[in-house]
Amino acid sequence: MKTGFTPIRLEDYVELHLRANPDAKRAEVIARLEDAIDAYQKDIRCQCGAWIWIIGSAEAGLACFTCITAAPAWNRRAGES
Repeated sequence: MKTGFTPIRLEDYVELHLRANPDAKRAEVIARLEDAIDAYQKDIRCQCGAWIWIIGSAEAGLACFTCITAAPAWNRRAGES
C-alpha cells in the first residue's frame, strides 16, 4: 500500500511518544498500538471507508487521518467544506 506516511518501527514511535508524553505508561501505549495494528491487518476501515491511521487510531479510535484530524462539520465556518 502506498501512502503519504513514513513508516516507523513500533519501538521507535513508543520512545518518541513517551518523551512527548512523560505521564504515559509504556505498556498502555504499546497495547493501544497493537490493537490498532490488529484492526488494520483485519482490514477494519474508517467509517468513511478509508484505511485507518494506526498511530491516530491508537489515541482517538479507529479512523483515518482525515476523519481524525478534520474539523467536524458543525465547527466549520459558512462556505467551508
